[in-house]
Amino acid sequence: MRKTAFLVLALCCLLTKAFAQTRGGNPKFDSNANPYIKILQDTAVGKRTAKFLMNFVQPEVLRDYFTSSPCSEYTQLSDTRINQFTEFVAQFMSGRTDVKQMTKAENDFKKKGVSSQATDIDYHINFIEQQGTFATDATAPIENLICRARGSIQAIKSTISYLEAIRKVFPSVEGVDEVIQKAKQVLLSYPDNKSLVALIKKNRNQ
Repeated sequence: MRKTAFLVLALCCLLTKAFAQTRGGNPKFDSNANPYIKILQDTAVGKRTAKFLMNFVQPEVLRDYFTSSPCSEYTQLSDTRINQFTEFVAQFMSGRTDVKQMTKAENDFKKKGVSSQATDIDYHINFIEQQGTFATDATAPIENLICRARGSIQAIKSTISYLEAIRKVFPSVEGVDEVIQKAKQVLLSYPDNKSLVALIKKNRNQ
């Protein structure tokens, strides 16, 4: 009996520890953590520029966690990461940069273009507009469908912030303004949960 109780207690401890590591103990879930805070501490221009370019990627919004209600915590967290990314870019641009590295990076961005971001925006638009049309959506709580749509909205906001950063850091990259304009139109179309409820009810023929 005591052995069984001990095993149960040990299992509970392991589960608690695992939860802390994958959720609360992971800094990516902590809104007080800033993944960019130490990147630009090196004052050497070459290293500073290299570290910036290495971390110049679209801010993470944890979209896969927007599966059920409540999801306000993830919305707030993703907004925080987007703001931190914007501040990170502004901080970098306010200091000296390695011209050679930046020129090479800009040429790479020009070759790559923004087609992948445009594709992402189209995907999220389609995903949002399909909420309420899937077979399982008929019985799913509407709050869960709102969260799913909210995940794509946050992803669009992240894409906008990244494109605006590209425009600021590498102004010669073409097509940025058009994708930003299309993405911002989505945010205007679905500014709040009320607009998402209306969309979902329409798709459900309610």
